[in-house]
Amino acid sequence: MNEKSSDVLIVGSGIVGMATLVTLEKYAIKTSLLSHSKNIKNNSPDPRFYAVTPGVKKWLEENGICNFLSKDLMSPVNKILVSSNKENTSLSFDAYDAGMSELAFIINHDDLEKAFMNRISKISYDEIKIDSAESLNIEMDHIDLMNEKGQKYQFKLIIGADGSNSWVRSQSAIEFKNKTFNQTALVFNIKSAKAHQGCAYQKFMQDGILALLPIQTHEYSVVFSLNDNMLDEYKKLDDATFLMKLKKDLGEMFGDIDLLSKRQYFPLSMKINESLISDRVVLIGDAAHQVHPLAGQGLNLGLRDVIELDELLNSHQKYHHDLGLKQFLKKYNRNRKTDILSLSYLTNQLSHIFSSQSRIVDFVVNLGLNKINQNHLIKKILIEKAAH
Repeated sequence: MNEKSSDVLIVGSGIVGMATLVTLEKYAIKTSLLSHSKNIKNNSPDPRFYAVTPGVKKWLEENGICNFLSKDLMSPVNKILVSSNKENTSLSFDAYDAGMSELAFIINHDDLEKAFMNRISKISYDEIKIDSAESLNIEMDHIDLMNEKGQKYQFKLIIGADGSNSWVRSQSAIEFKNKTFNQTALVFNIKSAKAHQGCAYQKFMQDGILALLPIQTHEYSVVFSLNDNMLDEYKKLDDATFLMKLKKDLGEMFGDIDLLSKRQYFPLSMKINESLISDRVVLIGDAAHQVHPLAGQGLNLGLRDVIELDELLNSHQKYHHDLGLKQFLKKYNRNRKTDILSLSYLTNQLSHIFSSQSRIVDFVVNLGLNKINQNHLIKKILIEKAAH
């Protein structure tokens, strides 16, 4: 039986997995990256866009990712307008008022993924491609992974960056809570007659939550968190009827609009793990958490997992020889849980509140939005919290 070894195995070669590889390279930690050989890259464009926070963008710059991203691929957001169609209520966040140059940067999934692929091409690492992983076996000072051919690989730590249906999580018996939002993300792009001027929009409506992220000068990436009881009705609409309904929902603010892409649908759910760690195992990204997209924090949360690993390695060199030590894993788990749980709770509550049919709740929400909009200090604190 052939046996191969490395200090760390990253399972999952998506954006968060590649970001972890970039981090470990800085500390000369021998790393392997596992991907399934049966995976076939889909050549069709990915419709997703991410709102990257200034804090995460800073890490991307410091670690050479932005060297592979031209400025025109990152659209700055300097204002966010939140409104509700139940009442004429709105709440605005402005970068200038918070003493910031931008609130976020919008970037397409494919462009960011390509930048990471270019970045890791400069790194020396072992790439493991297997049809399927069979089992994990945890020992006192290492962890073994066995593939379908009986070949064994040995590591001191395995990092699960393998998505919401994580194999690493299931093998590690880490329990999680799953909550469905009874909503489906309807994703598409539009072009508007009026230039967006760096403003993002979020509108809470009877049918769901509509978010518009500014990309090109007259273009938006739209994520409509559609209530499932309306899903069949929306799927039956042809493009012309759908566009007519969208124009009515958006009002005159955008001028005339055109549909630039086909509509795609993604079911929404929330996953919160009881723990982010097990013996010689750590979870990051969607393997560790999933939140509602209304806050646009999914990727940011995953990359902040990586930033936490980076900061721990930078300040605790004693762990470099063995990242699987319990003290290291416990520090990571403790430091990340607050961010993850607070954001999960916030997005869950906002989704619940704004989907409520109660007139009393509507009154309280509208009153709260108006009060926050009048208080610049509270808005500044909220912006600073969201921008890290």
